[in-house]
Formats: sequence, C-alpha cells, structure tokens
Amino acid sequence: MLFNLVDQLGPIFLLVAMGFGLAKIGLVERASIEGLTKMTFWALIPATLFVTISGNRVSELFNLSIWLAYYGAVAMTAISVFVLLRMGKRNTTPEAIVLAFGAIFSNIGMLGIPVVDILFGHEGLLVLATILCIHAIGLLTPTILLLEWTRNRNGNPAAIIGKTLRAQVCNPIIVAILCGVIVASFDIPMPQFAMTFLGMLKAAMPPIALMLIGAGIYGQKLRGNLATSITGAIAKVCLMPGLVFVIGMLLHIPMQSLAPAIIIAALPPGVNSVLMASTYETASERTATTMLVATVLSLIILPALAVVLAFD
Repeated sequence: MLFNLVDQLGPIFLLVAMGFGLAKIGLVERASIEGLTKMTFWALIPATLFVTISGNRVSELFNLSIWLAYYGAVAMTAISVFVLLRMGKRNTTPEAIVLAFGAIFSNIGMLGIPVVDILFGHEGLLVLATILCIHAIGLLTPTILLLEWTRNRNGNPAAIIGKTLRAQVCNPIIVAILCGVIVASFDIPMPQFAMTFLGMLKAAMPPIALMLIGAGIYGQKLRGNLATSITGAIAKVCLMPGLVFVIGMLLHIPMQSLAPAIIIAALPPGVNSVLMASTYETASERTATTMLVATVLSLIILPALAVVLAFD
C-alpha cells in the first residue's frame, strides 16, 4: 500500500518541482504562466469535468451528504477565521471577510483535479465535480454580498446576486458542468472523435496544471502581517479537512466518497481569493501570503492525509 502511494504521489511532487525549476532557470516566464493558466482554465479543466460528468448518472453528481459535509465545514471554518481575526480589532470587518474567504476557497481546478485524479481516479473526480458544481456560486455570492453590505448597507441584495450569477454563466467550468449534466440526463450519444478529443485534453490536464503550480510558487514573497496569513493558511489546510472528516463521519458517508472530499478541503486557496482582495482593495498582501503559505503547507499535509486515508 505504501509503495502504491509513493508511485501515486511521486509524479505530483516531480511535476511541481519541474515547474518550479523551469521557472527558476528562466525557461518559463511569467507571461507564459499566465497564458498556460488561461488555456488550462478555458480548455483542460472544462474537458476533464465534461468527460467525468457526462459518463455518469446525474443522481451521482447531486450528493446531498457530500454537500453537507463539505459546505458545513466551509461555513464553520469561515466563521471561526472571521471571529478570530476580528478579536482585538486588529482587522477591519472587510479585511476579515476577505481573509476568511481565502481560508475556504479551495484551488479545485488547477490543483484539486490532478491530485484527486491521480489518487482516486474517476470515482474521486465524481466527488470533486459534486463539490465544484456549486463551489464558486456558493462561496462567491455570500462573500460579495457581505463586502458590498459593509460598503453600502442600503444596497440591493437581489441586484448583487443577479450580477454574480450572470458572471458565472460565462464561466467555462460552469458551462462544462451544465453540458455534462444535460448529456448524462438525456443519455445523448457523443461522437467517438469528440470523446477522443476531450479525453486527450483530460489526459493533458494533470501534468500541465501541476507544473503551473510549481512555476507559480517561484518568485513569490511573504508580504503583510505574517501571523494573520499563517492563521488563514492553517485553517484552510488543517481545520477545514478535519471538519469535513468529522461531519462526514456523523453523516455515515462511505470513506470512498469522503476521502476525496477531505483532500479537496485540504487544498490551498485558489487565485480567486487574491482577485477578491484586489477587486475590493482589501488585505491584498495578506491574502497573497496566505495562498503562498497554504500552498507550501499543502505539500506536507496532502501526502500525510493520503497516507492516513489509504490505511483507514
């Protein structure tokens, strides 16, 4: 079992290290990282999700127990971080909201898909799709509502929700999920050449995404209040997966389904947390540092969790 885990985790570390090394020697520049990231977001991730979802029953995608375990942990982690950061008034309410968002928004697309695919295969990706289908809408909408409320308490919540939902309609990940659900629901036959094409994109996703993670780490620096960032990072990669495990056990979720959810909860924050901070010009440096610290911590936490879950 242990040797199997080494075989599974080894390529993940080597790909991340290769990306870091290529960036360090200058073969992969910042512009190249941005271009490849866009390609991954617009082509590779949607293809992976469509192939995963379209080949399964829709009932397997909408798993209420998984949603309760994962998003219950999300809510508890967000509240805990917010309250902790507001203690002593060292962080303003908007700052605490943004930093709490960074402690719950997992990097499911770029890091979660390749890691879950390598560790758990198709069944793990199905759990990931279950979580991902409401991930952005479920976390972005309340965060934006709260931030807008702190700015203008007379604002129209319905208008804010409508604006957020319209933005998600153009999200290629959401489009891929919806298309996959439609194909699965009506059992629409897909041409073999199309599935082969999408399968090739799916196969390219893990190595490219993991190398981008490594390349993205290079050159990053610790900025802002380090104690605050460490708090958010620990909450993200330690507290949140622990809560998913506890809630999942209380709901009697089979470990085959719960294990991928725990790994997803332990992922570091995605770039959306930094974009949120930049958009509202709030705690930008601390949010970027939280993402960096959590990414480094996850290189230790994720393998440790994989070992523990493998022997559960």
